[in-house]
Amino acid sequence: MEQGKRTYYEMLAAIVFQLIVIGTAGALISKEYVMFPVSVIIGGAVAMSILRNMMKSIDIALDLDSETAKKYGRRQAIIRITLMGLILCIAFYCKDYVEPWGVCLGIFTLKFSAYLQPVAHKCFELKIMKRRIKDK
Repeated sequence: MEQGKRTYYEMLAAIVFQLIVIGTAGALISKEYVMFPVSVIIGGAVAMSILRNMMKSIDIALDLDSETAKKYGRRQAIIRITLMGLILCIAFYCKDYVEPWGVCLGIFTLKFSAYLQPVAHKCFELKIMKRRIKDK
């Protein structure tokens, strides 16, 4: 599970990087210097919690027999989709306080982090290699 944890941290790093870029660019474009970045951060927090749920559910499903693991995986997927939908509904309902599209972009950082994970992996590997050379 060591590789799974490393992938988890790489995806978290990709999400944080995207939150910074999207929050900054969105604030400058929309001229909402507080509400848009806060909304993106809320969506990013949801994305991080969903990623954590994915990691835990995969870890638990590996210990179950195949039929129970399928049911468990489906149930967890339904919970994640429901959470995303609920947060988006709340964001659109409370659009005086948060920017719904910022929340949506923050949640989508989870999807984009899967594409950025190989780049984050290379960065993490370079850092680990530099640390090993420094220790020698």
